[in-house]
Amino acid sequence: MIKDSLKALGASARDAFGNWRGLLLLSVLYAALLACVYLFFSTGVANTWQLVVSAATVFAAPVLFFALQAAAANFALPGSTFGAVARRTPRDFLKVLLLALPIAALAVLFIYLLGKLQAHLPKVDEAPHSFVPATGEAKPAPLLWQNALVSSLWLVLLGMLLPLVAAHLWLSTARAGLVATLKRVHRVVGRAFAPQSVLVYAIGLFVFGLTPYFVLYTRTSVSNGWAELMLFGLRLALAFVLTLWGWAITLGALARLTPPITEAPAAPADTAPAPPPPQEVTAIEPQLQA
Repeated sequence: MIKDSLKALGASARDAFGNWRGLLLLSVLYAALLACVYLFFSTGVANTWQLVVSAATVFAAPVLFFALQAAAANFALPGSTFGAVARRTPRDFLKVLLLALPIAALAVLFIYLLGKLQAHLPKVDEAPHSFVPATGEAKPAPLLWQNALVSSLWLVLLGMLLPLVAAHLWLSTARAGLVATLKRVHRVVGRAFAPQSVLVYAIGLFVFGLTPYFVLYTRTSVSNGWAELMLFGLRLALAFVLTLWGWAITLGALARLTPPITEAPAAPADTAPAPPPPQEVTAIEPQLQA
């Protein structure tokens, strides 16, 4: 299982770098999405022009997100070309959006339930900070099982379960269409939690999810201002590459490990055995007596 999963990741990476124009299209969509998010948070609301820009980014960001996911799903299919990705992305945009609505509803439900769970967990009185006499620094706060439980559920439900289901649904609709995916949605969701699928997604999550976080938030002491600026730019570029390319390669590996779902052949109907053909009766001519 591990060997097949690593082979699928390697084949997906080779195909991804071979289709460099498709990878460039994904990079453009992702950069436009990040630019919209940045404009939304950086633009004020002091005048009419700023309100128009904020409203435009609110509309454009979801459109770019689902267009990116539709392009990534078609890019992940084995043998896909730049022309196929560019042609199928507008066609599959609404399909990806419709399949994302129940995923978003489940995400809202999980957030609500996790909030309720955290409110009902037993509270622990915060102990006063103790200081080490030699240095005067505060000791690190102890790890509480309540916080560990809630954080683990957040990671499993919102970081693994829902994205894994969404990835398989988007891959299925890019490969077989929306109607076929809805007819076999139980089989698509069931295959999302196969051991190989979970292993591939766990490896990909480390690449496109956890590694960019540590790249961005790891502190490096630099005395020179220009060096610090260049280092920050390199971190942003590396996080951009790891997030986008890691997600695309993970989708490609999932597509290779989950072949298209076909209809099971219909069982032949039980029919009564056909009667044997009637035997020919030959007339025996009477022999003429001499």
